[in-house]
Amino acid sequence: MLRITRVLIVFVLVASVGACARDGSSPTSSASRRALSGGPTWQSMNSGTSELLWSVWSAKDEVIAVGTSGTADHLRSASWGTKPSGTDGSLCDVWMNTDGSALAVGVGGMILRYNGSSWSAMNSHTSNDLFDVFGFQDGRAFAVGAGGTVLALNGSTWSAVDVGPAVNYFGVWGASPDSIYAVGVGGTIVRSGGGDWTFMDSPTSNNISSVFGFTSRNVYAVGDGGTIAHYDGSSWVTMTSGTSANLYDVHGLTPSNIWTAGANGTILHYNGSAWSASSSGTAFDLYGVFTRRADSVYAVGDAGTILHYTP
Repeated sequence: MLRITRVLIVFVLVASVGACARDGSSPTSSASRRALSGGPTWQSMNSGTSELLWSVWSAKDEVIAVGTSGTADHLRSASWGTKPSGTDGSLCDVWMNTDGSALAVGVGGMILRYNGSSWSAMNSHTSNDLFDVFGFQDGRAFAVGAGGTVLALNGSTWSAVDVGPAVNYFGVWGASPDSIYAVGVGGTIVRSGGGDWTFMDSPTSNNISSVFGFTSRNVYAVGDGGTIAHYDGSSWVTMTSGTSANLYDVHGLTPSNIWTAGANGTILHYNGSAWSASSSGTAFDLYGVFTRRADSVYAVGDAGTILHYTP
């Protein structure tokens, strides 16, 4: 059994079943949504859906965005179109392998696998909501969610990983299958290494929604209140974001080309030295961002919003 090297006790209010909201709140209601106004660099795309989109990823020649009501929106040949996912529950996150296959996770312990053509269900062995998934080219993957849920995929079987206290984990990323970072409620950051899971000293008490990095000594995490933190292999330190908006996702192409997206259309870019605002042209909440190339970045969010950055 994996052992815990530091105990952290956090009392949490679990988000209601059916929502992937990572701050414990419900998505913005349709009555309060504001219209897309367009922008000079971020352009809106016709997603073909009005469902809230929680996450976006790309590999090979395809982009996939997932969201509420089991929405799986696929971009091929310059147009978006939905594919049957086999579920009407919310899909909270998607990750794609370099071969074009994909994994998606969602409420009620839902895990789906995409083979490049169609989606099929996998047995997660849990009914807890799953908020994030990340994998590796060899097929191994990790998923995290409510109530301290951490799952590991080996082959075609998901199994539970015991990391300690039952906090909500909202994001997961790994430099390798043996070096995994999970983040969550109250600034929680936990890391695996050599079979052990260790709670790390966090520079914030704000909820952390997403984590992404390039090596085990160069990792970024974002969260509520404009929180951005960086790990250099020794310690986590906060960075100046220039915003107080909740940040929901972070992804980058290189250490000098990183993007984060969040509430009220907030998009920030990191050039290796400082974070700066990028005008999204929307007031919709943006929950997912993916950097496909230096000249091609996607952001997704409320009411079927899909933005494409083409400088």
